[in-house]
Amino acid sequence: MAAAAAANKSLWTKVSISIVSSLIGICLGAQFNILGSLLHINFEGRGDSYLDGGIPDYIAEQREKLIVDTTTTASNKPPSYLKWQDTPPPETPSNWTFIKPQYCNMCDTCHQKWRQSAPISMKNTTEKIIVHYHLQHNAGTNFFALAHAFTPCATRACWQIHKHCLISYNEQVEAENIRSNYYQHGVQYVSYENMLPPRFPLPFVSESAREGLFFTTIMRDPMKRLITWLRQLQKYPSMATTKDVGAPPDFFWSEMEGNRGVYKRENLNVRWLSGTLDDVTPDHVNIAKCRLQLFDLVIVDTTYDAAVKEVICPLNNWQGLDEHGRCNGTQTPHHNAKKLDPLNETDSHFVGAWIERLRPSFELYDYARILSYLQLKDRGVKDIPEMSEVPSYIETLSRFTNIQLNTPKESLVSLKNIDRFHPPKEFCDNLKKVWVSNSDEVPYVNGIGTIGKGRIYTSHDS
Repeated sequence: MAAAAAANKSLWTKVSISIVSSLIGICLGAQFNILGSLLHINFEGRGDSYLDGGIPDYIAEQREKLIVDTTTTASNKPPSYLKWQDTPPPETPSNWTFIKPQYCNMCDTCHQKWRQSAPISMKNTTEKIIVHYHLQHNAGTNFFALAHAFTPCATRACWQIHKHCLISYNEQVEAENIRSNYYQHGVQYVSYENMLPPRFPLPFVSESAREGLFFTTIMRDPMKRLITWLRQLQKYPSMATTKDVGAPPDFFWSEMEGNRGVYKRENLNVRWLSGTLDDVTPDHVNIAKCRLQLFDLVIVDTTYDAAVKEVICPLNNWQGLDEHGRCNGTQTPHHNAKKLDPLNETDSHFVGAWIERLRPSFELYDYARILSYLQLKDRGVKDIPEMSEVPSYIETLSRFTNIQLNTPKESLVSLKNIDRFHPPKEFCDNLKKVWVSNSDEVPYVNGIGTIGKGRIYTSHDS
């Protein structure tokens, strides 16, 4: 009798999940039919998805098309996914000049002394200027706090309107501005915190543009980033629309109803690195991956301690303890265990749908994990945390929804499978051709401290 009841309960669970997943699939449309299909096959089948080989299969079938599309740049016709907004360059202020960031350690007298002893070329110093790409809610604020403690001057978010960054699409001009701000004003840490236009070259490609610069970025587990964002919305309701506040389902549906922006989007990491304002495609995931390859150091949450202690601190010979106890005895700041759960007992089907929507970000995060491990290993770091081979999407789905999926050997996140995660070489090579050939034109950018029509956040400090 008990066995029959258990069987009936199991059957009802499957039927219920099937019905709910169908409703979600209908409501969300074709973009999330993957989720409905996934649930209908009792959690054990493979879907046509990023983590189950969707990108490699797509690339195998479309490789010739991708090459044709990207090589059209030779005739000054960039591929469609590198075109962003039909907007002219922003009108720069007549008095457009450098303004000292608020978070700058140097007093006026100190600044005068700095200019007297500052290097006139990066060839005359062993110091590096750290150029960080701050993906929001990816531990960039903690990283800034570290840099701020040891550098003469640092930007928490570089402002275009203050001529800290984003002054030109041309990487040589942009790089020279960064170096000049270091020579003249001691700005040794520059943090970009904007969605990058697809044609904007960051990190820089050529060795001459990269001279004296060290490019970093940090990427967290996409689900942890989402939870942080939901907490932020609950903490600061004015940042959200009326439908954003409250239970995550409201936030979920407000996104689906077209309440979109540069900051309030799913898959922010992929979007910012690829510059996509519309639907995320495999091309956009590959653009993001091609950018990741250009960073001197990709840091993920699991390698943060090792990266800071063994690479970042020795880079410019930072010694001593900052306010967070790092550089000697580095440790990751512990998050308050008493923080409220923003998911608020949300139905697991909604959580599952969110996880599915973040699938491109999980793919990018797994690639970042591999790159971070390899880069640390190449730099001689020995105490690198072991990398889980379970794809982050599958691990997250299991943790939040109890859905169990088998992971094919070819999908494991490991060095053996690195070719499975790499973007096509020809694709990246042709992107680089675009990034190094930009004319000297001021980028139109939306977001913090820009001079276009993007909002200027006075509440954020540069």
